Amino acid sequence: MQFLHPYWLFGLLAIAIPIIIHLFNFRRYRKIYFTNLKFLKSIRNETKKQHRLRHLLILISRILAITFLVLAFARPFIPGPAGMQSSSERFVSIYVDNSMSMQATVNGLSLLDVAKAKAEEIADAYGPSDRFQLLTNDFEGKHQQYYNRGEFISLLHELEISPKHRMLSVIRERMQESQALESDADLHLYFLSDFQKSSFDLEIPETDTVNMLFLVPVIKAAYGNIYIDSCWFGTPYNHINQHQSLHVSLVNAGELDLEKIPVRLMVNGMQKALGSFDVAAEAKAELSLTFTNNTPGSQSGLVMIEDYPITWDDGMYLSWEVKDRIPVLVISEKQSGFYFSGLFANDSVFYYSEDEIKKLDYSKFSGADLIILDNIETLSTGLSGELKKYVSSGGSLMLIPGMNADINAYNQFLSITDHGQLMPFDTSSLMVTGLNTGHEIFSEVFESVPENLDLPMVMGHYPVKISGNKYLEVIMDLQNGDPYISLARHGRGRVYLLAAPMGDESGNLARHAIWVPLMYRMAMLSRPQEQIYYTMGEHNIINTGMESLPGENNLLVKLLDSDYEFIPGVQGISGNKEISLYDRIVQAGHYRLSSSGDVLMSFSFNYDRLESDPEIYTGDQIKEMVNIQDADNVFVIESATEQIAQAVTEFSQGNKLWKLFIWMALFFILLEILLLRLVRK
Repeated sequence: MQFLHPYWLFGLLAIAIPIIIHLFNFRRYRKIYFTNLKFLKSIRNETKKQHRLRHLLILISRILAITFLVLAFARPFIPGPAGMQSSSERFVSIYVDNSMSMQATVNGLSLLDVAKAKAEEIADAYGPSDRFQLLTNDFEGKHQQYYNRGEFISLLHELEISPKHRMLSVIRERMQESQALESDADLHLYFLSDFQKSSFDLEIPETDTVNMLFLVPVIKAAYGNIYIDSCWFGTPYNHINQHQSLHVSLVNAGELDLEKIPVRLMVNGMQKALGSFDVAAEAKAELSLTFTNNTPGSQSGLVMIEDYPITWDDGMYLSWEVKDRIPVLVISEKQSGFYFSGLFANDSVFYYSEDEIKKLDYSKFSGADLIILDNIETLSTGLSGELKKYVSSGGSLMLIPGMNADINAYNQFLSITDHGQLMPFDTSSLMVTGLNTGHEIFSEVFESVPENLDLPMVMGHYPVKISGNKYLEVIMDLQNGDPYISLARHGRGRVYLLAAPMGDESGNLARHAIWVPLMYRMAMLSRPQEQIYYTMGEHNIINTGMESLPGENNLLVKLLDSDYEFIPGVQGISGNKEISLYDRIVQAGHYRLSSSGDVLMSFSFNYDRLESDPEIYTGDQIKEMVNIQDADNVFVIESATEQIAQAVTEFSQGNKLWKLFIWMALFFILLEILLLRLVRK
């Protein structure tokens, strides 16, 4: 205990006054003679003991009354934590969690409103010379500065819910960056949040520049939540009139088992599928919704459930492209054989075209999903460069070297596309004995694989030296272990290598039953698997998949069915154009990239599901975390809103005791009065 005005303690000398009065309070007694003293002695002895006790109690009451009265004027207090009693200017950072979970309500108010009220009370507990910084999940420039109390409260009133979330460690770093620009004054950080377990970390660095860290829980009622965790297509391609399966992963973050929860799929504003699911408590469930892609072009989907009170994660926005036909380009030394034209030319699913290598038009590359080099003898430098650019931007390439291929030219191209190396031609006749049925090429080909599967024969091939390339995928191999058909992924694209020329003189692959499903699946998988949705806060750059953007200076990103729009940035990576969103995606939904009114691409954004699990840390659990880390500059304040200022004041100015001592002095004065009345009786 310390005293604000210790010189008042000299007033304790006044205690001597009642002591002196007590010692010199002698009474003169008159003698009265009685003939019989038997009963008078007992009465006299008893009265004398009571008289002395009462006077002793009166003396003690007077001494204590004077003592507490003097101590009250000396303004006693129990000091708060070290670093809080500084009379110099203090810099106070107050973080108010404005993430999606703060939309929950308590007593008719959102948690964000409760946190804002507490933040205002905290500011009121400091002095007029102290400076305040408002920290939020948005990390806006205005939140990097310090303000006086009035300016801080004005900023606080403007605060709204944000789709972003930040860990405590990130908030501390942000605060310290700001305060590094200021003086060496006391640094105080208040962290107001619902303390969800999924998004709170308490790691105190060994060298901590924050004098005081106050954790202020905003308590909410316990409730469960059902949310859509993720979505994906059963097949990586979407074509016109194709039956597609959309897989939906749902999570029950509550304590009750749930049954027959309805799920809807809306495509372009129309309901396309309806289903239901059962899910146990604290478990996941997966549901498949089947529908048909009836129209080509960009599609906007929305998977929906209904849940309360958390609703922001009840929908998942999706965007995908439905292709009318798959363009396949075959490049050959002369007219290609029947094995490609017979497969692709008469199928309405494909758009088939051929080019001779001497008359090749490189501009056709960007319009093809699959390019096949059929029995090409050599690769020129110009062709290699265009093919590399094509593969990097997401195209699929199948290389079939000719009988007299220039393996040096091929190997130069294969080396820059992360593939193996061709060795001199081997004329040995070999059987294909290995079939990678687990590869995606064969994922929809075999219901079951027979033991004695008939496979193609090869009468000559180019051995492929893998050289420990762990990224090379062998689809089919020969009985001597050499790869026959292999795949290397480069950039966003694929490079397939057939290690033998096409034709009857080198094998029977083109006449074998496996040829049709092999090439059909290769064409179906030729387009890079598109990302059907993005997550806010994680994705800020989107690859357009286009080498150039028409009207690049007039680009605009617009939220569908809204007036919200902004101008994105543009950059080129690996031959493709990317757009930078500058952290401007503020709402889940469907977005369009357009130029001068023409839509170039569509994409969808969803809220991060990190805070969908409503489980929180209690005040006791937070205190235990603090104790485990032995952090002597971290404190937990669990006071109600109307008491938060008092709690902060006690930390900053200590626990004031003068009011208590005044009451104690009044109590002993009252006790003295009562004792005096008993004495008179």
